Amino acid sequence: MSAIPTRPRFEIQRLAEYSNEAIVAELRRVEALIPEGPFLESDLERLGHVGRNTIRRRFGSWFKALDAADLAHRSSFHIKTRGGHASSRMSDDDILFALRNLATKLGKATLTGSDVSKHLPFSEEILRNRWGTLRSAFEAAGLGATSLGRRYTDDECFENMLAVWTKLGRPPKHKEMSEAPSKVGGKAYIRRFRTWNRALAAFADRVNETADNEEQQKLEGTSVSVVSPSAGDSRRSSGRLPEDARDIRLGLRFHVLHRDRFKCVLCGDHPARNPECVLHVDHMVPWSKGGKTAEDNLRTLCAVCNVGRGNRFVD
Repeated sequence: MSAIPTRPRFEIQRLAEYSNEAIVAELRRVEALIPEGPFLESDLERLGHVGRNTIRRRFGSWFKALDAADLAHRSSFHIKTRGGHASSRMSDDDILFALRNLATKLGKATLTGSDVSKHLPFSEEILRNRWGTLRSAFEAAGLGATSLGRRYTDDECFENMLAVWTKLGRPPKHKEMSEAPSKVGGKAYIRRFRTWNRALAAFADRVNETADNEEQQKLEGTSVSVVSPSAGDSRRSSGRLPEDARDIRLGLRFHVLHRDRFKCVLCGDHPARNPECVLHVDHMVPWSKGGKTAEDNLRTLCAVCNVGRGNRFVD
């Protein structure tokens, strides 16, 4: 009598443990089986050994679980619809979580619209639709106060433009004003000067005006008018010649940096090549030793070469 074949036992496959680490490993295992397109909860139900309810209880949402497994790029939210259906399915909590997580990854206390557009799967418009303004969205995420909506003075705009120009070693583009080290967004320049080209022209006028005024005051032996950024465009007299003042005004700083090609004259380092490089305009004969704040006594040094110089004479 032939043996009756036994039917294979049906067993529910389970994880050996349900720790966060084990679940993350399971997510990564299943994700590797999905060759293209978004990684969906239904894929995990079909191929995985952990249920969606467990995922939601443990991590809060599918998006947060994928982010914990470094798989957020496989989320359907990362279909770059920029305000379309995929991103509109994200809950408020998921969006706020994504903002906080991005700020942590970028090492920032707050974010800009450029950060959102560059790194996240939703547009600025989604934030405005949900919270009214970008500022409100960032504050809802618990991020620091932003400078959005602030009215800047001309002097603040020009100082900021010089900082970006120094980093790049060339005239900045409008879109680059939303990236570090800029603290004034490109939209602020458009609101103030109407076009980006007019903003650049206004900066050039200020640089030339400052230099021309200082030369004229030097020739006439009159005191220098110093711009006080905190007081808008008002000026006060310092009671001394431009070259006798310690502070190096914007026009002169720009001319020295431009003359030295936005590079350290000692080691040749510059921010366009090394993001860690910070340039200073330095008195060769220290001001405290009688050195003048004049172009022939100024040079561009990186912070490394300038450290420890103190008030020594030129190296």
